[in-house]
Amino acid sequence: MKRILIPTDRSANANHALNYALELFKGSQIEFTLFQSFQYPVYTTDIPVFSEDLGIDEALLDLERLTDVLREKWSSSNYTFKTIVEAGPLSINLEQLVDSLGIDLIVMGTKGASGISAAIIGSNTSDVIQSAICPVLAVPENAVIKIPARILFAIDNKGLTNANVIALLTEISKSFQSHVHLMNVLDEGKMTTVDEAVEGLKLDHILEEVEHTFHFENSSDKAHAIENYLNQHNIDMLAVVPRKNNFFDSLFNRSVTRKLTLHTKVPMLAMPDLGN
Repeated sequence: MKRILIPTDRSANANHALNYALELFKGSQIEFTLFQSFQYPVYTTDIPVFSEDLGIDEALLDLERLTDVLREKWSSSNYTFKTIVEAGPLSINLEQLVDSLGIDLIVMGTKGASGISAAIIGSNTSDVIQSAICPVLAVPENAVIKIPARILFAIDNKGLTNANVIALLTEISKSFQSHVHLMNVLDEGKMTTVDEAVEGLKLDHILEEVEHTFHFENSSDKAHAIENYLNQHNIDMLAVVPRKNNFFDSLFNRSVTRKLTLHTKVPMLAMPDLGN
């Protein structure tokens, strides 16, 4: 059984992410945990203020009402639902829950920026992706809920610790007979090294049961190159393996994400390589 954690504030984009996950894994045996991280209010007075009701009970009650609706709607499925509400920062709570509950995937909604100077990937989503010890599926608020027939896997050919790093990508691709486009964006004038070519062959072997093709492009603006490819090939999902000190940092760095509007169009599956 797969265990999926859904962080939610019960907003429209959080509910959309939940619905996306429910449809994506239809037919599978899944335990969904709906989780809300509750921040205690901060009072700035000279006199200590004590509150008996900080809203946790109300948040839990609302989530339980939602799960009651979900249990009825998906009564004929192999889904089970439970709810958790805890106080504290979202990313820290999620890290603890992933470990204690044996979570396989976090699915969370993202909201697009309202202006060019706004941070494109929300701070919560970015923080979770950076610190997650399991895959994270970030679902934009306007992403179409559909079978991912075409998946773009943006790679750097630096190698994977093992095949399990992209096991979820392989599982999704095989389930929906998706075509995986493996795209490596090289710096202008740079050629693939021998070591990178070897890692590409290893990846080709890992994905031998999945229909896939390799694509190479030279560009000084890798985010823009990925965005163009998404648009030109009608991609349904983007997959990445975030690493430190390479171009994937730019995908999650809030100072440059204003150039990366791709997440407003398709879900993004971030798969951490904990050994790299």
